[in-house]
Amino acid sequence: MCKFLLFRFLLLCPIKIGSGFNFEIGQRAHEHLAQLIGMPTKIQQLIDTYRTNKAFPHNFEPPDRDIFLVFGDAMLKTFPHDLIYYGLEDGTFVGHQLQPRQGMYREPGESGYELNNNTATMGRMQKHLNSCVDEAGGDIPCIMRSGESYVECIDDCNVVLKCPDELSQRNCSQIRNNSADEMFDCESSIKWCTSYKIKTFTHNHVNNLGFIPRTAYCVDFSGKPTQTPGENSDLGKNGLGNCYNSNGVTPVHRNISGDFAYCGGGGIICNTTFVGGYQSLNYDPRFRPWYINTKQTQKPNWVDPYFFFYPQQQMGITYSHPIYTTDEKGRSVFTGVLALDFTLQGIASFLTENYKNSDTIVAVVEEAEPNYLIASSTGSTGIRQVLLDNPSQLCPEIDEEDARVQCETVRIPVAQLRQNPLDTAISQSFEAHKNENFPENKLVPSRVDDLNAIYASQTRTFSTEEGIEWRIMILSSVDSHSGDTIMPGEKEFAFLVTPAVIGFVVCSMLLFLFAKGRNQKEFNASDQRFTEAFLLSCALLNAASLSMIGPNTNALCLTRMWMLNFFFVLTLVPLLVKSYRSYKMVGNESATTRRRLVPGILVAVPVVAVEMIMLLIFTFAYPQTEELLEYNETSVTHREICTSGGLILVQMCYQVGLILAGCILCEFIPPSISNVVLLMYSSPPLCLTLYYISSFQD
Repeated sequence: MCKFLLFRFLLLCPIKIGSGFNFEIGQRAHEHLAQLIGMPTKIQQLIDTYRTNKAFPHNFEPPDRDIFLVFGDAMLKTFPHDLIYYGLEDGTFVGHQLQPRQGMYREPGESGYELNNNTATMGRMQKHLNSCVDEAGGDIPCIMRSGESYVECIDDCNVVLKCPDELSQRNCSQIRNNSADEMFDCESSIKWCTSYKIKTFTHNHVNNLGFIPRTAYCVDFSGKPTQTPGENSDLGKNGLGNCYNSNGVTPVHRNISGDFAYCGGGGIICNTTFVGGYQSLNYDPRFRPWYINTKQTQKPNWVDPYFFFYPQQQMGITYSHPIYTTDEKGRSVFTGVLALDFTLQGIASFLTENYKNSDTIVAVVEEAEPNYLIASSTGSTGIRQVLLDNPSQLCPEIDEEDARVQCETVRIPVAQLRQNPLDTAISQSFEAHKNENFPENKLVPSRVDDLNAIYASQTRTFSTEEGIEWRIMILSSVDSHSGDTIMPGEKEFAFLVTPAVIGFVVCSMLLFLFAKGRNQKEFNASDQRFTEAFLLSCALLNAASLSMIGPNTNALCLTRMWMLNFFFVLTLVPLLVKSYRSYKMVGNESATTRRRLVPGILVAVPVVAVEMIMLLIFTFAYPQTEELLEYNETSVTHREICTSGGLILVQMCYQVGLILAGCILCEFIPPSISNVVLLMYSSPPLCLTLYYISSFQD
């Protein structure tokens, strides 16, 4: 009994102090990420100031290309991002990219012009048709391929309608009070957009269609396009080299003449538009996700991670901000979008650089299902290549020219993350938080079997007004200690094993003696069936107490729950039955009742059955183990405990109730009964048996 109560006490005993968890990491990670994500707003403010100060004299029109490229180069060197660019409603695109270091430019105009058209339209587009370049630097026609998109103007893109956002669609004339201030605010919030359609070229077209290319340029150290030998700065911040075409062999030498918009408009002809240009792509900003989303919402926003047009297979996020001009009617007309790109690899590098010397892992995950990974300090980017016809299989390493194997790049939910050995800790910790509905101020433990480690983790929401909804997870391995287990070598081990073994041996020896002398008169008089049942139960209870040795596993916790409680009740049953029979035989005045004595088995079975039902309920209704993290300002300790789910309280009430029932029955037995029996049988074994019953009266 003492050992049984000791086990219950151990469940509540203090634990040992474990390793620390840096709670400030979560706050610092949130601040670092906020600085990174907040950077585009600062750049936008700088650009607004530049525009106000007429630093872009043509208001982002093509002649401002080189000015913006120099500005973009400075931004890339000052702020950590991958690409800064803008696209306009007339199709103009200007951008500066960090890796690979290059400038990008697209002339204004609409692709999708017919090549066999002899009209004036074809004459105006002829200069664009002949402006593409192949890998070796040769001029090639810019011909669209099936499946590519293009913009088709409505009335030469001169139709200006209210933009599709909610504020612009309001009818200001319906303002109830006709307040001048309210009318002014309503009309000022209306934005106006040009109209066009986005179409897709297919082979059903009678004629081939041409496109206006977006050209990639070599740039010098300041960011200006160049093809002068020794000026290309793609070799690094402190190194310069030559500008080569895409084949890496042929030097770039392009001097196409024409009345391009970059030259200044008005029919001005120049040959510098494509200087340094080494690659041509069919690209129009107006049908890219970042542009479409900004035009629809008319407010700054972050586009959900998507695959960039270039570099291919790169995934990232884009911050977009609408650009406006005021027309002759005083209306705010949507002119285009300013944007900044962050690749997921870039965000991962940002996290790695900040936490590479830390024991803490930081991961950023999308809040929305299926919880795709954004990036982590392990370097994982959350994308992988899989077979196109079987997404469950990874794409094998193949020759780029081998078209027999087709692959696609897909995103990875954090639950499936396995790019790095530490990714298992990220995925399992995230699932543990998800199962607990993401508690903000609680550490959640997770056991990572692959790493043979226990991780404590914390999550924080990260959101912005521009639409980012992420969750930052911080996790660190912790030591696992426990004060509610008894292991060999600990001082509690001897304290438990010694009385358990002694109790088992003594009860077994007494049981043997009773069984051996069952034919003797003294043993028969002691009602040996109940005494033997009692001694057997005592031996089993002592043996069951050894189940408290070992770690708190599901199997061992279940074994303890059954063996300790069941054998304890089994030990009480013979005493309860004996008390009940004694009461019926001696404590009841009715002779009829004594003649109709109920067999002991009918009293024992309900008691045991109730115990088994309770144990079965707790076996299936509650988990057997629970992992806890207990922490203060300086330390964190993990422990795994055997859960009770209220079992301890229920069992103690039931077991104490059985003892009280036996005591109440014994209260009705005349005190002289022991003397009567002693005079009749004078048997020491009988005295021992009756002592157990009469002791309840004390």
